[in-house]
Amino acid sequence: MGIAEKRIEELKGMKFNVPSYQRGYRWTKHEVITLLEDLYNHDSKLKYCLQPLIVKKVSENTYDVVDGQQRLTTIFIFLKFMSAEFGSSRRRSNQYEFFELAYETREKSSRYLKELSFDTYKLIAEYDIDASHISNAFSAIDDWLDKDDINSDNALHDIYKVLTESVFFIWYEIDETEDPINIFTKVNLGKIPLTNAELIKALILDKNNYVDGYESERIHRSIAWNRIEHRLQQDTFWNFLTNNAIYDTRIDFLFNLQANNDPVNSSIDKYSTFYTIYEGYKIAKNKVEFINQFWNSIQLLFEELNNWYMDLDRYHLIGYLLSLNSLNINKVFAATRENKKSEAFTKLKELACETIPEIEDIENLSYGSKSVRSLLLLFNLVTLINKGEKQYRFPFDLYKKEKWDIEHIHATADESAEPDDSIGNLTLLDQNTNRSYQDAPFYEKRKTIIEVDAEGKFVPVCTRNVFLKVYSCNPENFNSWTEDDKSDYISSMKKELAKFFNLEEE
Repeated sequence: MGIAEKRIEELKGMKFNVPSYQRGYRWTKHEVITLLEDLYNHDSKLKYCLQPLIVKKVSENTYDVVDGQQRLTTIFIFLKFMSAEFGSSRRRSNQYEFFELAYETREKSSRYLKELSFDTYKLIAEYDIDASHISNAFSAIDDWLDKDDINSDNALHDIYKVLTESVFFIWYEIDETEDPINIFTKVNLGKIPLTNAELIKALILDKNNYVDGYESERIHRSIAWNRIEHRLQQDTFWNFLTNNAIYDTRIDFLFNLQANNDPVNSSIDKYSTFYTIYEGYKIAKNKVEFINQFWNSIQLLFEELNNWYMDLDRYHLIGYLLSLNSLNINKVFAATRENKKSEAFTKLKELACETIPEIEDIENLSYGSKSVRSLLLLFNLVTLINKGEKQYRFPFDLYKKEKWDIEHIHATADESAEPDDSIGNLTLLDQNTNRSYQDAPFYEKRKTIIEVDAEGKFVPVCTRNVFLKVYSCNPENFNSWTEDDKSDYISSMKKELAKFFNLEEE
């Protein structure tokens, strides 16, 4: 397999064949005009990618098109239009015809494309269905140029300038041993687009990037790639790092971090991560060394994230910070890199402390306060960390995948008392359990929590402690949540946090 960047001019002299297993040209007028306007408004000084062109070499300068034929055909039609428009007396000129394009089993379509001009584009009756779509595309270009705000000659030359100077395909040439029909099925029928990860993998495992005698290294990298992908597929690990993020391929998360220092690739160009890496590859004096260094950096990054997960203290603090905002990962890198373990932990504590109010102000929080959820989550995590070696791993995957409520310990709709939205009456609970008992009194909620916990369903440690009245100094009445219970609960929360952050409680 080979991967490269091909400008339109580099396709000169090439012959492309659309195999029989592919449908014909099907772009509509809307898609053609969208591409025209995109090219017309593009700054020719900036690069413009037409996304992957997947091909398989048949012979010298001849390729089967596995994917990308719609854009390739549209470019071909535009160049045919240029030939027709600027040929002497509207006769065809070959000046603008860069490459050949044919259909394997549709000879009429091939002939229609080859003869396409102002004189022939409407003569579709004797051809097949492909001719109709090709004719509509040719006509769409003509109609677009007739718009009042378009100078047709200038517009064509402007688009041609962008096309020849700025536009390129990601050239993805598959191995002669690979089955093009399987790849076509994956990319098209399976609705699975070629991803950044697949392009990067092709670059990393390209045989040209390995000197003689190092084929085993290529195999080892393929195995390591699979190992990393398998680890990232584990939801306990993935949802520790991300907020249940959706990626075409999860290993893209690492490439985004490495290329952009940003776990969320916000660019409208879905292949921007690959472009960033490939730009470095192109200008590298030693491409083999570039691939070595790049892959080593990915492996080191993966091990760094995995080490976060394995260290329970850091796991809980980092998981907390990332649950608030995925971009906090940059702050975590700054806190943990090039610092001793104890120093890194101190810096992580400082970051976590910045996310909650002053300890003495906690009792002023209420149900609608912005920081209530983060405070309750941090209270649970700090409680686990303070246990030292006895702590267990908080399941961020359950916390992020399930919907969690800020639960009223004593129901606000209970007629036995006035509604209470203060922090002393709030805890975290999964939505299903919370909604199951709705506005039941405290003793019924307590019974449900004990049953749920006994069944092995996850209940946060502090929520369980609340309903077992662990925080209450005088837990005599288990049928209600009293004002004394609320006060003791707030006091315990403040003490636990103050102990963890080494703060003197006022």
